[in-house]
Amino acid sequence: METSPSEKKDTQVQTETQEGTSTVQVDEEKLAEWLKKIYPRVKKELDDNVNSRAFKGYKLSTDSSDANCRLVQTVNVASQVKDAEIGSHVSALSWNSTNQTLAVSCTYKHNSWCYHEGIVAIYSLDRDDNLPETPKIKLTTESCVTELKFHSVLPAIIAAGLFSGGIIIWNVQKEEEQVVAKVDGHGDGITQLSWIIDINSTKNVLLASSGLDGLLSVWNFSLNESSLIVKERHQIRSQLMPKHSESQEDTVKKVTRGVTCFDFSKYSPEIFVIGAEGGLVVQCCLLGTRKLQGSKDDAPLLDSVFKYYEQHKGEVNSIKFSPNRKEMFMTSGSDSEIRIYVIDQEEPAQVIFLKQPLLDVSWVPYEERVICGCGKNGVIEIFNLLRGKTIENTTKEKVKSEIMTQIEINKTKSNIVAVGTDNGQIQMWRVPWTLFGNLSL
Repeated sequence: METSPSEKKDTQVQTETQEGTSTVQVDEEKLAEWLKKIYPRVKKELDDNVNSRAFKGYKLSTDSSDANCRLVQTVNVASQVKDAEIGSHVSALSWNSTNQTLAVSCTYKHNSWCYHEGIVAIYSLDRDDNLPETPKIKLTTESCVTELKFHSVLPAIIAAGLFSGGIIIWNVQKEEEQVVAKVDGHGDGITQLSWIIDINSTKNVLLASSGLDGLLSVWNFSLNESSLIVKERHQIRSQLMPKHSESQEDTVKKVTRGVTCFDFSKYSPEIFVIGAEGGLVVQCCLLGTRKLQGSKDDAPLLDSVFKYYEQHKGEVNSIKFSPNRKEMFMTSGSDSEIRIYVIDQEEPAQVIFLKQPLLDVSWVPYEERVICGCGKNGVIEIFNLLRGKTIENTTKEKVKSEIMTQIEINKTKSNIVAVGTDNGQIQMWRVPWTLFGNLSL
């Protein structure tokens, strides 16, 4: 068999040299100066993009007719409480920073002083995202626990506020000597706790506490030194020339109002909003404060009130900034109203009228169109934020109706929702928020 040789040809690429071209001269010092000038803005935009939660938790939607809140588990926390047969209710819930551990406190109903032993039960999710029947850790206090809050960064650090006004911080990673710090925080019961950013040093985390003594206190916390030291106190006072109020007359006459709830802005950490006795809704600022009489250099007493909003006709039981919109916050009150405020407007931008008041409300992470709450209806109540109406029939389950006192959404897996009840139980629900969001369209 013969083979014929193949013919090969070489192809050359010719480049044409242009005449008259010159080398571009670059002033490297000016270039460096310009890059240095624009770098902070470019870095901010890149960081915002990296940290954006706009599409976090995003799931492809399916048939909205499948929207259903499912009760998957009930755990009896009250059984851990001494003399539980008297009756105790869940007073606080808190997920830790890993969102794998849930802290629960139970308290009794009080007519006067508290003589009960308080309890905090610590549970961890298993592989199926369920809780064990018994807590892995049980902490006790000398008075009922009214508020709980895990540290925003350190997953083993948790703060508790007591009916007596005391504050305790534990390190639950330790088997012994778990108490890190213990102080007499307020002259009356603690209503709320929150770990906040130090505006003077963003790497530092402070503890904020509120009480019915009319104070919001900010604390320096040191784990290494096992210390909790008050940094400043903010006193909430009535408006000098209040508008017409339907609150009780004795409350209206009070100069100092007890703080029932508060929240700090995640976008502007110097700004916080407060709900106070008599339905008062107030915007405050850590900057530009005024020292009040009785102030001390080591723990100044400050007037930080910046703006008064149209107040509720009853008590404010919840106030929370939107996680999605920096200019928006929400309140709920005993007057059976949920109000949506825009930070610069005194009147609410939206009011949702309820058949009966809710005991707790919450924004839903990554969902702008729906909010939720719980109360005497015994189911998780979901609301269309744009229309200002309730989404009906949120669950198809046949569930025994129990008064719900607290609701806490898991920040990592937002479909996992813990609910505390009036008879001392935790209910673990699965909620397809995206589908309910589609119902809002």
